[in-house]
Amino acid sequence: AQSFCGRLPTAKALAKMTVAAMAPVGTLHYVEATAYKAQKALIAAKFNGVAIKESKFDPVKDSKRPDFVAMNPTGKVPFLQMDRGCIFTSNAIARFVARCRADTFIYGKTFEHEGQIDTWLEFCTHEVEVPLMTWVYPVLGLMEDNAEATKAAQEDMKGVLAELEQQLGSTKYLIGDFVSLADIAVVCALREGFARVFDPAFRKPYPKVCAWFEACCTTPQFKAVLGEVKLCTQAEKPKPVAAAPKKEDKSKKAAAPKAEPKAAAKPAPAPAAAASAAGDAEAQVKAVGDDIRTLKEKLKAEGLSGKKINDHEQVKALVAQ
Repeated sequence: AQSFCGRLPTAKALAKMTVAAMAPVGTLHYVEATAYKAQKALIAAKFNGVAIKESKFDPVKDSKRPDFVAMNPTGKVPFLQMDRGCIFTSNAIARFVARCRADTFIYGKTFEHEGQIDTWLEFCTHEVEVPLMTWVYPVLGLMEDNAEATKAAQEDMKGVLAELEQQLGSTKYLIGDFVSLADIAVVCALREGFARVFDPAFRKPYPKVCAWFEACCTTPQFKAVLGEVKLCTQAEKPKPVAAAPKKEDKSKKAAAPKAEPKAAAKPAPAPAAAASAAGDAEAQVKAVGDDIRTLKEKLKAEGLSGKKINDHEQVKALVAQ
C-alpha cells in the first residue's frame, strides 16, 4: 500500500511493473450477495495492473468486531483497508483504484472525460441500481417479492436501457472509443439483470446495449473478475427469503446439547423475531424506493430532468438511506 500512499512511482516505472511484483494497494472487504459493488474496483485494478487482496465480509458476524469498528466506524461495505486507513463506498474505492495509474486512461484522458465518467457513475447509482436491485433481489432470495414494486422497477429499467441505447448509438463505449470506469461500473451493475431477468424479449429493443455489454464481458479484464457471463434465456422467478429458516436451525442445534427441555423451548421465538426484523428491513427498503420514485416524478413535473434530479438534495438523501 505504501508504494501508492507513500512514494508514488513514475508512470514509466509503474508501466513496467506486474501485478505479481507489485505490493497490493490494500484488502477489499465486500459482501458476497452484493459483489457487484466490489467488482468495479477489481476490474479497474485488472486494467491498471494493480494488485488487491479480497476478503468476503459477513455483516452478521463481522460488523460488530472491535477491530472492524475501529478501522471503519461508518460500517460501510465494501471498504478498502490500507496501511494508512480505509476507503469506503464502492464508487470512492473504484475511483481510487482507477486513479492509481494515469497512463491507462481508465479514468479518462481529459478533465472533461473525468466529468463524464462521474456523471455515469451517478447515473449508475441513482438510475440503474435502485430499480434493478428492486427487481433482482427477490430473485436472489435477498428480499420479499412485491409485484407492484417489481413492475415499476421493470418500467424504470426500460428507460435506463433506452438512454444507454441512445448514448451507444454515437460512441463505442460510454464516453468514447475506449473502456473507462463508466463502462466498468454500469456493466457490473447490469450483470445480474442480463444473467437473471433480462430475457430475449426484454433485451430486443436494445441491440446496441447488448452488443456493448457482451463486448465488455469478453475482454480479459472483465472476464478475470466476472467469469463467463451468459445472457438469460428465461427470466428467473422470485425465491423465498432464506435467512430466517437458517437462524431457526442454528437455534435448535444450540439448544439440543443442553438437555434441558424447558430451557430449550425458550429460543423458539428467536426466528420469529429475526423474521420480523427482516420483514421490517424489507418494508423500509420498499418504502424508500417508493419515496425516491415519487420524488423524482414530482421533480420532473416541476421541470427538472436528468442530472438535476439526481443532484437534488432530497434525492441524494433518500438514495443514501
